[in-house]
Amino acid sequence: MEIIFEFLKKRGYNNISQSYYSYINKWIDIWKGKAEWLNVETVDNKEYPMYTLGMGKRVCEDFASTINSEPFTITAQKDNTLLQEDLRKAKVLKKLSSNIETMAYTGTIGTVARIKNATISETKNGYILTKNAKTKVQTIDVGANQIIPLTIEDGEIIDCAIVSKQKRFINNKIKDVYYLELHELKEKGYQVTNKFFVKEDGTEIKVDGVLDTYNTLSDVPLFSIGKINRLNPISDNNGLGISLFGDSIDQLMILDLVYNNFGMDFKLGQKVLVINKKLTRIETEDYTDKNGEIKTREKVVYPSDIRKQQFMEIGNEIIDEGTEKPYIFEYNPDLRVGDNKTGVQFALDNLSFKVGFGTHYYSFESGNIATATEAILSNKDFVNNGSKNRKAVNEYVIGICRALLLCEKMLGQKGIDEKQEIDIPDVDGFLEDDATIRQKAKEDVSMGLMSKKRYLMKVYGMTEEEAISELKAISDEDEISNIEVNGE
Repeated sequence: MEIIFEFLKKRGYNNISQSYYSYINKWIDIWKGKAEWLNVETVDNKEYPMYTLGMGKRVCEDFASTINSEPFTITAQKDNTLLQEDLRKAKVLKKLSSNIETMAYTGTIGTVARIKNATISETKNGYILTKNAKTKVQTIDVGANQIIPLTIEDGEIIDCAIVSKQKRFINNKIKDVYYLELHELKEKGYQVTNKFFVKEDGTEIKVDGVLDTYNTLSDVPLFSIGKINRLNPISDNNGLGISLFGDSIDQLMILDLVYNNFGMDFKLGQKVLVINKKLTRIETEDYTDKNGEIKTREKVVYPSDIRKQQFMEIGNEIIDEGTEKPYIFEYNPDLRVGDNKTGVQFALDNLSFKVGFGTHYYSFESGNIATATEAILSNKDFVNNGSKNRKAVNEYVIGICRALLLCEKMLGQKGIDEKQEIDIPDVDGFLEDDATIRQKAKEDVSMGLMSKKRYLMKVYGMTEEEAISELKAISDEDEISNIEVNGE
């Protein structure tokens, strides 16, 4: 990437922080289950992996599941049929769940609309693109470590560089190439510049069929950036978002430490046979160390080679000949299951609170992590943060829609307005807490907009049969009450 930053410096972009991308790479490792704290080195320079719950990925999956729990209904004010076709062909909604998860663990997700296989004609006023049988509009999704914001105004990324890696056949060899795509807002609209650099030596190359530079003649960008809806406290963040767990690293680490303690109790909790040295002998063996050098070490040989892990040697200073202790005796350690479960649950509560899910979002039962449904429905932190981020994702999707419409306009459909209204209605249901749902349903019943049966089904989760039965029981009780009143 140094090649890219040097090129951008030559174009006048001198204030880009390269250090921020180390945070993003760290978050990616945690999401992959490769957090730096998971490898512990022992006193004899051996490493052993810690047990982990992998909650860095789990919280991001749950975040994406929440945001995507209600379908995205997208409607364009003027060119809706064309937009729906482009969304389908570009698989925007199909890829949305994974993109939201990417946004969660890296803090940022980007999507670029591109025109592929168009016929290019050069005129004195620029280039004209024309559709042919192979032409298609596609979207390319990019992670936070591929996005380099160049100009930011009021928190919005205006000018942006997108970097991706490709393999190209160069001088009869397949080589790694950086593809740099610059989107810069000029007086007439966005100017897009395409550059290709050989990773090996930084040589710039030309690629057939790709314009070096062109102007879209629109101030609507061909890229759309989505960010976690929370203020990024990391300095020099380049205007990028913070990971969902970016300020919860300590909580993730503590959770793994507690869970590792749980696992080690079981691993080390098996029966141990303690044996006096007099019943063993010492032999030497050659081994190869981590540097490839052959060395010699001593090893203990036990009376039997069956279940060697059950034996543990101790010296005569512990079992004295003058004592009445046998040469071999058992040690059966206690398993602290209850204490460990409490510790894991406490660590889970702290983590869920820090990532915005509120406390008691997760329940640790029988070694498994489950979401506590009742706690979710009454969890205002979870609901409020979910609603905020759903709105952020809506804006990201609207940006993709406008970029797709702009591509169609660039292909000759002059009547298209890429700035037209794109509507994604706010959803009702899971992203509202139960008190809000109940109050809205109550108002709908009083206004005659919802039946009592529907009310019972929505608010109390009854089946249709249960709701009908309940309403009949209420009606029967009312009739009994009327009889008692009339009989007085």
